Amino acid sequence: MLILPLLLMLILVPPPKDVVAEQAEIPIEENVEPISIVVFYNNDSVIDKADLEEYLIGVVAAEMPHSYNQEALKAQAVAARTFAVSRARGLYGSFSEHFGADVCTDSSHCQSWISMDEFLETGGNETDWAKISQAVASTKNIVMTYAGQLINPLYHSNSGGATESIEAVWSNLGEVPYLKSVYSPDESVYNEFEGSTVFTWDEIKKKVKNKYPKVEFKNDPTQDLEIISYTSSGRIEKIRLGSIEMPGTELRELLNLPSTNLEFSFPDENSVEIISKGFGHGVGMSQCGADALGKKGYSYKEILEFYYTGISVEELRH
Repeated sequence: MLILPLLLMLILVPPPKDVVAEQAEIPIEENVEPISIVVFYNNDSVIDKADLEEYLIGVVAAEMPHSYNQEALKAQAVAARTFAVSRARGLYGSFSEHFGADVCTDSSHCQSWISMDEFLETGGNETDWAKISQAVASTKNIVMTYAGQLINPLYHSNSGGATESIEAVWSNLGEVPYLKSVYSPDESVYNEFEGSTVFTWDEIKKKVKNKYPKVEFKNDPTQDLEIISYTSSGRIEKIRLGSIEMPGTELRELLNLPSTNLEFSFPDENSVEIISKGFGHGVGMSQCGADALGKKGYSYKEILEFYYTGISVEELRH
């Protein structure tokens, strides 16, 4: 992952980066003064107020590699700003989960964040930090809206070739017009997000039995493992393990897999190889895809409009 993505991610999962809540209708007000945001810094268990634009530098530095195209970094800055402001206004998240702060620095719930000192200590340099700062500054106060409301700008590391519609991951939310599956070209060159893991069938059965004690198996993985359906993007929608059927998102969590874009093979009678593509929940903007589009000459606005269907990129009114 990029220095900790998301998923949003539930997760976002359910996140995250991936926490998602029902859409709300809160009007965007007129610009009056610089925005502050209240942040819960998870590593230090501290709540503090921060200037939004300064806070965003640390988010972009943590969420996306500084080596990525500048337009991708700008797109990330706008997504991160929209995420933070929407949460500060009470949309899509819960204050109670970070002690009343607007956002936290846990990537599984809100967005990652890193200080400049930590950034320099972990391989970045001042030139890299300046590049990120410029991406944030050049998009100051720019956010994404849909039908006049701030959107829920979910994003993830790598889609594996196509992003996912939100209802395929969080079915309780239903369809969201700007979070639909789109083809995401040129992500295969980011081969660090493709891999395979071999499990013994006994390992998988144990994990399933821990959650579903009454599950029954035939002790033959070729009969006990069946993909029932796929989503429109080619990810696993539903799978059967023994006598239990579960969503692909549950399988991902159960086996700690990078995504639900999976293929299976059986090296021997007691082994299952799981080949994965992509990283994260797959909803919204793919960070690798944003980098690829930036290298093709897309502007940050065009990148955002590519991944978030029908949105507007505009100046924040607050």
